[in-house]
Amino acid sequence: MEPSRRHVIARLGAAAVASFATGVGEAAATDKPEGPAKYDILIAGGHVIDPVSRTSGIRDVAIANGKVASVAANLPRVQARQVIDASGKLVTPGLIDMHGHVYDQAIQISIDPDIVGIPKGVTTIVDCGSSGAGTFPGFRKYVIERARTRVYALLNISTIGLVVANELYLDPKMIDAKAAIQTIEGNRDLILGIKVRINGRDEEVPHDMNVLKTAREASDATGVPIMMHWTNDRRLLSMLKKGDILAHPFNPSRAGPNCLGPDGKVLPQILELKDRGIFTDFSHGGHLQWETAQKAAEQGWFPDTISTDIHRAHVAPNGLVIDLLTTMSKFLYLGLPLDQVIEKTTAAPMRILNFPERLGSLEPGITADVSILTLEDGSFDFFDSTRQKRTGNQRLFADSTIKGGRVYPTVRSENPVVR
Repeated sequence: MEPSRRHVIARLGAAAVASFATGVGEAAATDKPEGPAKYDILIAGGHVIDPVSRTSGIRDVAIANGKVASVAANLPRVQARQVIDASGKLVTPGLIDMHGHVYDQAIQISIDPDIVGIPKGVTTIVDCGSSGAGTFPGFRKYVIERARTRVYALLNISTIGLVVANELYLDPKMIDAKAAIQTIEGNRDLILGIKVRINGRDEEVPHDMNVLKTAREASDATGVPIMMHWTNDRRLLSMLKKGDILAHPFNPSRAGPNCLGPDGKVLPQILELKDRGIFTDFSHGGHLQWETAQKAAEQGWFPDTISTDIHRAHVAPNGLVIDLLTTMSKFLYLGLPLDQVIEKTTAAPMRILNFPERLGSLEPGITADVSILTLEDGSFDFFDSTRQKRTGNQRLFADSTIKGGRVYPTVRSENPVVR
């Protein structure tokens, strides 16, 4: 058993080993139907939040043959092979982490998707740039095809991906549109976009424009969007097109520019992004400063998607991101309503990226990905990337995860050890 798999099993506990291996969660109670079962699973009595269908209320969710079969009140429990009592819990579409790094065992910072995915309520992770044209085949074979958590990718415009952290600045020959196009065309089922990891420094803008020009060529040829690290430079922003994505708006100064001007207001060129059809992704990682996020929130400005930028250094006990649910809870602290927090981790990623499979909703007929969550009241410490603390009064935790109609156990979010 590989080390990463041993690690996740150890954290799940011995009692959950068999259930993680077979896809049957401990939390699921089974009621034997008296006759032929209409549903495989019935999630009963939870508060369903589905932004796509605009559902928010007490409903049952029925699953059959790996698909959502029905969402309605008071569905007969005897019609299901397995009943999960979700009373007092939230039932949402399977959570999508739009930004992670999960090329485990190949890229030093990457983490096993089955540590930060299904056990933490996340059914789908989009890896953003860990692999490039030269390294994607290994990512596909050794991680994506073996993981229980569903993994898609944005291809790094550098052929080597994140083998090193300055992959765009080593050798211009590695910035290869032709190689990117060929890799995307050969992996349409998994590659959803192109990643451009610029530093955002003013003195590097001419170089970055050349890199973005190459990415633009590959993007236009394949029809997939570009995700780029944050910049406020109008020359770079002008090269983005409708459907592209800008990541890390709440940067501390050490990590690059952020969305605010010297006056503390969201910059005009950033406000213009929405009208241009360009999206913004939170991408927590080392890119959250409370002061910046709070000033933007006070002006009513939030990114279009909430994601973790998760990798090894960001998980508990020493990391500050922890997981997607902790990141979502930070947005509850910032004043974003719960239904919008759910929307930015379900429907919004589906709207922005062209996933081959229908996800992000609980509408009948689509893949049965469901996250069953608990929203707890209390006093919870949340940290930004500079280790500054804020205390919120609500935090989300995972109760069960269902992916493709199979139930998996979850692991409770841990608190970081902050020294």
